[in-house]
Amino acid sequence: MNPYFPPLLGNAAAAAHFIKSKKQEADTLGYGFLLFDSGDMFMGSPLGEFSKGKSVVEYFNYCGYDVVAPGNHDYDMGVEVFKEFVGGVDAIFLGSNIVYEKTRENVDYLTPFTIIERNGMKIGIFSILTHYMKGMTTPEKFKNHDVLDEITTARKYVEILQTKDVDLIIALTGIGLKHDKRVASSVLGIDIIFGSHSSSALQTPYEDSINHTIICQSYSHLSSIGFLDLLVAPETKRIAGYKGTLIDLLSEEIESDMHMLNIVKKWEAVTEKGFDEVIGYSNDELTRAGFEETTIGNLITDAMREYLTADIAIHNSGGIRANMPKGEITYRDCYNIDGLSNTAVVMNMSGKVLLEVLEIGFNGHHAIFQISGIKLKYDSEKPIGQRMIEVVTEDGEQLDLTKEYRVVTNSYLAAGGGEYIVFKKATDINDTSLYLRNIIAEYVKKHSPIQGALHSRITDIVR
Repeated sequence: MNPYFPPLLGNAAAAAHFIKSKKQEADTLGYGFLLFDSGDMFMGSPLGEFSKGKSVVEYFNYCGYDVVAPGNHDYDMGVEVFKEFVGGVDAIFLGSNIVYEKTRENVDYLTPFTIIERNGMKIGIFSILTHYMKGMTTPEKFKNHDVLDEITTARKYVEILQTKDVDLIIALTGIGLKHDKRVASSVLGIDIIFGSHSSSALQTPYEDSINHTIICQSYSHLSSIGFLDLLVAPETKRIAGYKGTLIDLLSEEIESDMHMLNIVKKWEAVTEKGFDEVIGYSNDELTRAGFEETTIGNLITDAMREYLTADIAIHNSGGIRANMPKGEITYRDCYNIDGLSNTAVVMNMSGKVLLEVLEIGFNGHHAIFQISGIKLKYDSEKPIGQRMIEVVTEDGEQLDLTKEYRVVTNSYLAAGGGEYIVFKKATDINDTSLYLRNIIAEYVKKHSPIQGALHSRITDIVR
């Protein structure tokens, strides 16, 4: 949810109050109560990132989470940081399809599945991380790890749990709503999916029409929390009814838990010093989108190209995590835009390789690239690998396939995960270790007031 739009969000303190009140209600009525999180737990906020998850560990343990499972961003600081995070959390930490690359065995710091008993019921729980993981993180950060197929894993653990005579089967997934629906319709036996990854907030649960799996998903960044109330028939121990609601964690509607608020303030003092000092001003809101040139994409790539004196800058649209608000700009705004903590990487790239890179960036498998220093026309209906119609430099010169260009991109693309392996064809690759958020901040300071502008850099000729 938009944190700039009033009323303010209560986040962790509001979530803690809501959770505590629901637990108390369940205890009073004699109901069972379970608390889950299905991933992307500590990256994307200063408190989470700069504490290496320790602030979120305190939140989980104070609220009393029962079972949690990782999302792709939980590995953004590498396996060792994530393992330390796992070790601090009192909850059961699942990882059903996360395996060691060589042995193909489940990683030893996560649990493949668990069974919890509540009010005489046996509840089996497993998890699924997206099997596109290798295209979503740098190889170094997911070193010696791999992810097994989602549907194959789901079928395996449903069968295992059914042999354990469980009454309900729950999946915690970090694969996105589209893939949740695919799993629900393909795998018989999953009663409930609590999903994440796409942050496709469902105001009411989605029920699959084939296998009647209930799917729930909330907004990201702890701006909402999902509550599912199950009615279970005592004779059959099957779901006889349910009501799901999405609770927006608005500060004017939900009280703050004071102990949790003090924990947040403690970590803010450590991790966010200077974050809210004004560094510039924007006359427009600079917005993001997945499949078109954007004003924020232009600013980011212009900033990268200017700071590193490059010919061309390339940034993936999916790596832009927030808009730049109209009005006063703070360092926090720059951090939110680059919430994935990318660094700038410079390299030499021939025009021929650059053309290959652009073909990957516009093949429709993911959000398009944002660019600076070149303009391009492409045809989204042509076969993949043949979509570039025209690529010219800022000066209007045709891309020279034999010429070497100095290119700056982000560390995610440069690492060459998945299809982005094409970036490895460049030469003299140098990670500057400069965070993009700092480069963006310097650009804002230098060019304030900012004007949002489109420059016809990207044109799909079929639109």
